[in-house]
Amino acid sequence: MAISLSASAINIVQDTTLSKKEQKALKKEQKRKAKEQKKAEREAFEKLVNQQAQVAIDSQSFVLEATQLYDRKGRTVNVQSNINFLKVEGNTGVLQIGSAHLVGWNGVGGITVDGRISDWKVKKDEKTGRTRVEFNIMGSVLTARVTYDLDGTGNFCNATVNGVFSNGQLKMRGQLVPNNISSTFEGMIRY
Repeated sequence: MAISLSASAINIVQDTTLSKKEQKALKKEQKRKAKEQKKAEREAFEKLVNQQAQVAIDSQSFVLEATQLYDRKGRTVNVQSNINFLKVEGNTGVLQIGSAHLVGWNGVGGITVDGRISDWKVKKDEKTGRTRVEFNIMGSVLTARVTYDLDGTGNFCNATVNGVFSNGQLKMRGQLVPNNISSTFEGMIRY
């Protein structure tokens, strides 16, 4: 105890011996170090979730939990990610659009359609770290070309769904996560 008291006393004496300018410089240095550490932790986390997303893509078991929907004209709508998603599970894909304020055909205020996946392609850009996944999805209600663009850091992703037999297009932005940790709720498929 005597040692820790004397060490505390020495620190107090040292702090009082610093000029205001030196104390300010010391505080500034501590803030800079804390900021650098926080940035390093954030970058490590983004790298981890990006690797997790890459593994999910490789295993064909992932979902884009959309937070925003876009149309051809660039109009944007913020949406709930647990009921608006584009999911891949093996050779099956599911697209769901919903609203918490409506009932809709699927029970979650919108539509839910699924189909078989074909023509699966994955392209990874080594320079930027970006990953592009392209495939066709064919079902009784949905026939489309789907493209996922995963950012080089983190797990943010853009997806585009282009109708094959129509001129329809839907774009989504959100986080790409493995199916086993997804918080999505799939509505009823009626067809």
